[in-house]
Amino acid sequence: MSTPTHADPSPAYEPEDGSTTGSTTDSRTELVRRRQDAIEVSGWGEPFRFWQPRNACTWVFVALVVTGLFNMVHMFTPLAGYYAPAFTAGAAIAVISTLGWGWWFHHLDRFERQPFNVVLACFLWGGLGATFGIATSANGALGSLYAKLFGAAWSADWQAGLSAPFVEESAKAAGFILLLGMARRLVRTPADGLFLGAFIGLGFQTFEDFLYAIGGATGSFGSDQVGLVTNGIGTRILSDVVSHPMFSALVCAGLVYLIGTPAQPRRAGRGLLLVAAGVGFHLVLDSVLALGADTGISSLFIFIVEIAVSLGVLWYAFRLTDGRERELARDILAPEVADGVLTAEEVEAFAGHKQRRAYLKASADRRERRRRKHVLAAALDLCTDLADANGASTADVVASRADVARVRGGAVAQPEPTTTPA
Repeated sequence: MSTPTHADPSPAYEPEDGSTTGSTTDSRTELVRRRQDAIEVSGWGEPFRFWQPRNACTWVFVALVVTGLFNMVHMFTPLAGYYAPAFTAGAAIAVISTLGWGWWFHHLDRFERQPFNVVLACFLWGGLGATFGIATSANGALGSLYAKLFGAAWSADWQAGLSAPFVEESAKAAGFILLLGMARRLVRTPADGLFLGAFIGLGFQTFEDFLYAIGGATGSFGSDQVGLVTNGIGTRILSDVVSHPMFSALVCAGLVYLIGTPAQPRRAGRGLLLVAAGVGFHLVLDSVLALGADTGISSLFIFIVEIAVSLGVLWYAFRLTDGRERELARDILAPEVADGVLTAEEVEAFAGHKQRRAYLKASADRRERRRRKHVLAAALDLCTDLADANGASTADVVASRADVARVRGGAVAQPEPTTTPA
């Protein structure tokens, strides 16, 4: 395949959907305008400033996170001396788990990596604001109410399933809504909701795992603290992917559809289904034993079906939310086709999984397939740098364009770096 250059531009970009973007009647000025609109609508490249003293959402967020921190310290301080080995083991495993899952979630955030401070805010809300600021007290109160209304036996079977899904998903969703108010120009697409919701859930899961691990150690009166903590928290870590990160990812993506943003018009039906899916999977997971006892179906079978169905829905939600981001990425990269940096075929591969598979399948051999994957990865980096630069030809953008040519095996002539959109 010949190497595209500015002197020999690629065919005009023409999306598969038949729209006129990049067609022969479009000028480069129109493509640049579309790029600027996509960057503005998506919020890609926008910074996040946490401290906003004139924003009420900031004060509510801080108040509940501080409340959660105070409650956690108050809960654990009396145990910290005698159960120090359990605390140390639990904290070490929690940190390793968080880094592992955090890296994986970050890897899935393909088109525009969220700023670290907004990710950290999500994690802290899930771990402190939602867990210790709201859920521990609210779950206890609701459980006590169930026991009084329906009896201790019924409450023992169903309290977890009929309190935690509603209390905890509401608590996590409240933090996401506060972040929407604090990052209006940054959180725009359902994919943002999916990704940030996963980090809220990861924070909740990490601190909840630690809480249960310490509870197991104290329940044994301090015998074999490290062993009990390791076994308890290790077992829960294996199920974390189909637990709180998944529940809150579905709920928060659904909230973006329900509320609507400049990048995503309101789709109430789709939003309600995603929210209901997150809460429903949480309910089933916390009620596995009760459902098995009442229906006569093996609890293990219910658990396996729950995992399979929930992962299928999560995959569908990821594909669903990924589509809007791909559309925005195509608009941002369209001028690069007119300039010969990318080909229309390469940009079309961003349109969806089917187009990407077709593009890779057309490779003559494994070496060509690998090269095409590298080109798409370099194009993705170029898209990110263009968004960060607001469309300008900065040094990073120039380097990314050169990287596209390098992995393709050629060279691309391009203008000197500028600080204005080009």
